[in-house]
Amino acid sequence: MRKVNLLSSAIVLALSTQVTVAADYLLDASTLSVGSTVGENLTVKEGCLDTTKTSCTEKYKWLTATSAIKIGNLQVVGELKGNFEIIVTLDAGGDPKSIKLLTTDNKGISLSVKYVNGDWVLESNGVGTGSAYGFSGWKGGDAFNELKLTVQQGATESIVKAYINGVPFNDSSSVVKFDKAQVFSRVAFEGFTTNDRLIDIKIRGISTVSSCTGGSSTTTPVSGTTNTGNLPQISANMDITIPRGLYSQSAGIFTPAGSIPIWANLKYVPQGGQHFWTLTNAGVLP
Repeated sequence: MRKVNLLSSAIVLALSTQVTVAADYLLDASTLSVGSTVGENLTVKEGCLDTTKTSCTEKYKWLTATSAIKIGNLQVVGELKGNFEIIVTLDAGGDPKSIKLLTTDNKGISLSVKYVNGDWVLESNGVGTGSAYGFSGWKGGDAFNELKLTVQQGATESIVKAYINGVPFNDSSSVVKFDKAQVFSRVAFEGFTTNDRLIDIKIRGISTVSSCTGGSSTTTPVSGTTNTGNLPQISANMDITIPRGLYSQSAGIFTPAGSIPIWANLKYVPQGGQHFWTLTNAGVLP
């Protein structure tokens, strides 16, 4: 059951339906507890910026593989189409690793580090055409770097560009292109070892779809309130207004266990006999 998941009290629509929420995904190691696990074989560790030191004034958190014989992977499931971007902050230890946009049949586009040539390579793997190479702007040693993929939709095709610390890949004319109607079903982050330190992942423009089954709305106020005016409201045109809900920044998803009070509006968008709601705007409450 989807709670439109902003709520600490459940909202159950009296429908058999699906809900689509367009939002940002954020995974930030600094907000997670040391020792907690994420994805497959990834754990949160804490240490000095300089990896040769065990004692320092300020320590930092990052995600890395659970052990030297384990490979860490993470998949973020959600629909990606139109304009979107993926941003990763990491200290790459030189091991082969990839960021992949994947379709339901495992075809897609990848950004992979290939240290044989000292380059990051953006290339099509069954979707679209073209490739691009980049290393300019990369900081070595214990420095952290920002990798960014941007997808811009044009009249007939979409263009993927890659950046390292804001520096575009070497040849701006070398890009990956694919049909503008193409839809990706998930983003995979693969090949992380104990030599890697992953600080955060941001995906802007991802949409999640889930089901709602029959039921009725609750009359229990949102946690921490006594005013029933804080309950979600469903208007005559099926739009949903959520005056107050809690958002979990650490998990990057709406959850009752969240820590940030927000409001949100969702617009009802019926499509082909199915029922969808899209997040139109949201804000943080004082």
